[in-house]
Amino acid sequence: MNEQHAPWELWDKPRRLMGESRLLRYGIAVILPGAAAVIVYNRPAFNETLFFIFLAAVVFSALNGGLAPAFISTALSSVLIRVLFVQPGLSLSYRGNPEGMERMVGFMLVAMLLSSFIADLRSEINLLRDSEKRYRVLAETASDAIIAIDEQGEILYVNPVSKKVFGAKSGQMVGKNLNLLLPGEGFHAKLAEMKRHLDTPHKAAAVQLPAIHQSGQPLLVKMTLGSASHRGKSIFTAIIRDVTGRQNPA
Repeated sequence: MNEQHAPWELWDKPRRLMGESRLLRYGIAVILPGAAAVIVYNRPAFNETLFFIFLAAVVFSALNGGLAPAFISTALSSVLIRVLFVQPGLSLSYRGNPEGMERMVGFMLVAMLLSSFIADLRSEINLLRDSEKRYRVLAETASDAIIAIDEQGEILYVNPVSKKVFGAKSGQMVGKNLNLLLPGEGFHAKLAEMKRHLDTPHKAAAVQLPAIHQSGQPLLVKMTLGSASHRGKSIFTAIIRDVTGRQNPA
């Protein structure tokens, strides 16, 4: 699981390439309506769907640049639709084409609503992505082993130090039960205690447990177990320090 990417990370690289430059973000917002006009121009078969093509331009502008570029794309799309497809094209009056006015207003309202929704969603995804990156950096640079498990003890994530402590690659640990690394009843007793206190304030306490290295060498570790909720399910985080051979483990 730790090798998988969150959905927003799939957009992260192209977003960095296209979205960091303000000139590029606004340039895309200007170019896309023109490209949409080229696609539908002088093609009657596209007349009924031209609004969706221009909406696609607005949506992409919102995804790439946010609210301001999306509004610019909406304005340019409206002008192009007005000039190219609502006759008479150069007249400021809609008296000869009331249906065209209604469609124009409808397009602008839908485009602005879509822009606002997508821009808000984009902002939330960016915040969530940045937050996840911060926590990942903290986990991957920690001096102790950090292992995330589910309610059954199945390993969901291990940080680099975990590989050093237990001598196993992440692929050899993720998906396995933590009792393979922490044999005995101590780990299960601590996990059961945490489950009993999920709905009440519970201060995690460090306990010493026997553990085993991949080579078969016995270890002594100090473990602190904490809990959190993710999508309605409990996730436990085990912070583990190897104290094998220490007389006064810290």
